[in-house]
Amino acid sequence: MSTAPHIITGGASGVGLATAQRLLDRGDTVVVIDRNPMPAEIAGHPELTFFDQDVADTAGMDALGAEIRQRWPRCASVIASAGINYVGSFPDMPFARWNEVMTTNFIGTVHIVHAVLPSLEASAEAGGTADVITIGSIADQAHFDNATIYGACSAALKAFADHLRIELRERNVRVSNVAPGYIRGPFAEALEGLAHEYNWLGEGLLDPDDVAHVIEFTLDQPAGVHLGDLDIVATKEGWA
Repeated sequence: MSTAPHIITGGASGVGLATAQRLLDRGDTVVVIDRNPMPAEIAGHPELTFFDQDVADTAGMDALGAEIRQRWPRCASVIASAGINYVGSFPDMPFARWNEVMTTNFIGTVHIVHAVLPSLEASAEAGGTADVITIGSIADQAHFDNATIYGACSAALKAFADHLRIELRERNVRVSNVAPGYIRGPFAEALEGLAHEYNWLGEGLLDPDDVAHVIEFTLDQPAGVHLGDLDIVATKEGWA
């Protein structure tokens, strides 16, 4: 049980929601940041605090970061799961949409980690574990049709985690990047160029809780043990 909260962006759906549910089920304290509402069945949980906030809104995130640091001087983790994608060719999609993907998927992640880092460091200094977990995609190393900016953001998340891991090791803050393959849900279904692979995998697809299980396992490692880059794919998929 962790009384220092886990901060989860994008925690109202998908992997973020599945992770929040797992942590709440075991008695941990969870703070969710999302521009979409929490599902009714979890919204009233006594160990859950929800902030209606778009991670792409810089001013809003500045204010929220200050509030989090004040309310929770120690935090157990930041799990950056917020992400969007618009499906379309790079030249044909308006830049404003690609900019939204970049500011949500990458800049929003950097912002929340920077904002909450003092609370993570305080947990580490007190002898607890302190984790940053970025959630990207195997698109960081594989071409997906009509997903160029999404893939670029996934690669940026991996590079951010790789560099930050070294920078923060002396402060005992662990940094992991989780890169899932195809996951059952509307996000993957929107990637029309992957329809064949998605249909082929069928029941063999990952579901959000599969990834949440690995995130929980990463958090549960002893303070002196670190898991770095984690590619997670369905057994039937078998590649990354």
